[in-house]
Amino acid sequence: MMEPRPSLAIAQIPEADQLDTLLSSISQGVYLLGPDGRMMLFNQRLCELLELPPEFFASRPTLKEINAYQMARGDFGPDAMLVDDNAREYVLSGGSAPMPASFLRQTRSGRTLEVKTKVLPQGGMVRTFSDVTDYVQAEAARKRASQLLFATQAIAELGGWETDFCLNQVTWTDGVYRIFDTAPQLFTPTPATVRPLFTAESWTISQRAYSDTVNQPTTHDVEIEMITLKGRRIWVHSRGTTTWANGRAVRHTAIVQDISQRKLTELALRDSEARWKLALESTGDGLWDLQVQTGEEYLSPNLLRMYGYEENELRPSMHDRDNNTHPDDIAQMQRDRQAHLDGLTPTYSNEHRVRCKDGSWKWVLSRGMVISRDANGKPLRMIGTHTDITERKTAEAMIWQQAHFDPLTGLPNRRMMRERLKQELKKCRRDGLQLALLLIDLDHFKEVNDTLGHDQGDVLLAQAAQRIADCLREVDTVARMGGDEFTVIVTELQDASHLESILRKLLHALGAVFQLGLEQVFVSASIGVTIYPGDGTEIENLLKNADQALYVAKGAGRNRFSFFTPALQEAAQLRAQLTSDMRFALAAQQFLVMYQPIVELATGSIHKAEALVRWQHPSRGLISPSEFIPVAESSGLIVGLGEWVFQQAADQVRAWRAQLHPQFQISVNKSPVQFENPNPAHLPWIEQLAQRGLSGDSIVVEITEGLLLSTSDGVIEQLLRLNDDGIQVSLDDFGTGYSSLAYLQKFDIDFIKIDQSFVRQLVAGSTDLALCQAIIAMAHALGMKVIAEGVETELQRDLLASAGCDYGQGYLFSRPVPAAEFEAFTRRRTA
Repeated sequence: MMEPRPSLAIAQIPEADQLDTLLSSISQGVYLLGPDGRMMLFNQRLCELLELPPEFFASRPTLKEINAYQMARGDFGPDAMLVDDNAREYVLSGGSAPMPASFLRQTRSGRTLEVKTKVLPQGGMVRTFSDVTDYVQAEAARKRASQLLFATQAIAELGGWETDFCLNQVTWTDGVYRIFDTAPQLFTPTPATVRPLFTAESWTISQRAYSDTVNQPTTHDVEIEMITLKGRRIWVHSRGTTTWANGRAVRHTAIVQDISQRKLTELALRDSEARWKLALESTGDGLWDLQVQTGEEYLSPNLLRMYGYEENELRPSMHDRDNNTHPDDIAQMQRDRQAHLDGLTPTYSNEHRVRCKDGSWKWVLSRGMVISRDANGKPLRMIGTHTDITERKTAEAMIWQQAHFDPLTGLPNRRMMRERLKQELKKCRRDGLQLALLLIDLDHFKEVNDTLGHDQGDVLLAQAAQRIADCLREVDTVARMGGDEFTVIVTELQDASHLESILRKLLHALGAVFQLGLEQVFVSASIGVTIYPGDGTEIENLLKNADQALYVAKGAGRNRFSFFTPALQEAAQLRAQLTSDMRFALAAQQFLVMYQPIVELATGSIHKAEALVRWQHPSRGLISPSEFIPVAESSGLIVGLGEWVFQQAADQVRAWRAQLHPQFQISVNKSPVQFENPNPAHLPWIEQLAQRGLSGDSIVVEITEGLLLSTSDGVIEQLLRLNDDGIQVSLDDFGTGYSSLAYLQKFDIDFIKIDQSFVRQLVAGSTDLALCQAIIAMAHALGMKVIAEGVETELQRDLLASAGCDYGQGYLFSRPVPAAEFEAFTRRRTA
């Protein structure tokens, strides 16, 4: 058996050399299968086109083997998708399906091959492969261009029109047929048949393009009115060239476009423009009309009057209008206008200030729209209005001012402070800076407000605001949070020493005398301080930290500053937990009342006691009143708790008047919060006593000195009513507050309790003894009796008794004890 080789015929074929040369030189790939179905002949070009090795063909494969090899290698793609539809089944069947004489297929490298096959009479077949990639691509490009041209003409409503005067022929593209409402199969354009499509005027215009034998114009660009085959009148834009020879036009070629819609728009615009201008002027707006390319601008009489000008006093120039725009507004106005000119926005709208003839500024709303553009889309004309919005802007500014600034002091309010703090924190994060947040509370401001009135209180607040601002830099912010509370943001903080100097300046400034009319008033300030980022990074955390530090500053005696610490956070959390627990403690019967005897020093007898509340917490054990009473007062829970303590004391005094002494008295502490925020659902105490068969003298109400300074009508009324009801009043912790003799007389105080701070160091010849003697003498002179608190030694008792003190209370006699233990103690002493 003889093996085939490229470009070599088998020995029996005559003229083998010529065939070999022929196969080697042709651009096609060729192979020949013999009658036995095996490869007999192939050329090198075949190997190149099919990207197969010559050795494969030299092995004399059959058609089925060739097909299987290519399928396995993926030459035909998935499911033979690289093969024409008409040959796909043939390829997939391995050559057993009907064989097409010709088909196209793609190679893996992206080339396109035309495959032709001829079956030989004696058996076998010849197959050729031609690379038709360039032709296929060119044909596809031509089809795409033709489709694009067709689509373009349809969308743009244009087409090509050529007249050959020598051949007396007219040629139209598809676009022209569409323009004139016809189709190639319905109408044949000739010089004679197209004449009715022209109006008389348009025919005259078109003839000029090729009848001027003197000038022989080679181009034309006209807009003419024509008539379609359906009788519609349309406007056509014709633009083209004319070829001349021997003094006469021989060919006329043009692009024609249906511009009917544009013409109708222009006509409607011209027709309505006068009415439009009249309508806008009648609203009071000023009208402007800008020629964009030249900058020339028409200004209506209304617009000129809006700014105080007469006609001809202003140059009609966009540049001049821009020069009269406020420097702060010009950039945004130009950006908005340019965005519309560039087609980025459907309309132009901008609010800006314009300088009037008298030099004042007027706010206007400028609105406009481009109404014409050239063929390249460049804006040609823009029209619009100016509306005077000065009153609206003034109102908006006032509303914004009221929403962001305190009307009394002119300082930023709480909302504005938070906005500024937010911005300053962003700046600190960006630049790695520190920031201090200060909460300032004026000490004793309420007393000033109550004694001198709210008007003078407002004067003090305004002066305090100015003093705080004077202690700060321009970059810092001071805001009024409401009432007598201010917030300060100290920015660009370098170190703690710088901040402490500011804090001391603030304390000194606010501690100086305030002149309120004829009155001189002194207050002080408590300041809570927190630092960003050391103490916190979020606004809410910083405000909470500063508030906790302020709480500590006030609790430590006021007129001082306190920095936030983690311990403060823990204390605040504890207060919050106590508040939460306290809401359920009363219902859960966790509170109990203890009683401490008040001993008559002259006789040693006991017919008085003070009711003192204690909290037996289920998990924390016994909680000190110094811990939970301030929490109860700040949360308002003291109102309910105080009412419960009174009721317990009232029940107890009824029992002890029967068992211990018919004139027994129990003192009950009443918080200022109870006086200032009484619960209207609670019965007056005198009525509750009457329900128990008790008179008013069975209870003594203990109050603090600060309550006497209140100017609240409700508080004064309650204090006076106690005296009317026969309920005695005891002034607790005397000597530590701000009482005056006038207040003591005004409210008919029955008892004064000397604070234990005067008793604790009491010895013969001491200043404390002299003070106690003076207090006792003063009280007796005013008809009041005196109770000394904190008596712990017999020496203290004896010195107080010698000074004439009426009663003593303290650990020398007894600690606060439950009612049963108190009864036993009293009986033992009596025995």
